Amino acid sequence: MHNFSYHNIKIEKDKYTNQIIVRGEITNLGGKNYATIAGRIVLFVKNTAISNTVFVVNGLASGTTKSFERIIDELDYSQVGKDITHYEIFTESGF
Repeated sequence: MHNFSYHNIKIEKDKYTNQIIVRGEITNLGGKNYATIAGRIVLFVKNTAISNTVFVVNGLASGTTKSFERIIDELDYSQVGKDITHYEIFTESGF
């Protein structure tokens, strides 16, 4: 079982495009080093999922924290950015 913590999650407008970007940090709380972590971000408007995408973090050693970011290609910030009510973020796999 993986032991990671996600924090400082921000959902913002990308400064170069009108797309949504999700930024945050992941901390490896376990005793194992990982070459690659695959995580999933699900964005919601009320109880409806509007985006479901994977992000990758490379080189996450035990006890370390790394930043990540993922542009959500399919969403336009001007159309839904202010309507996002919550998100789910979790680890799918690590090796």
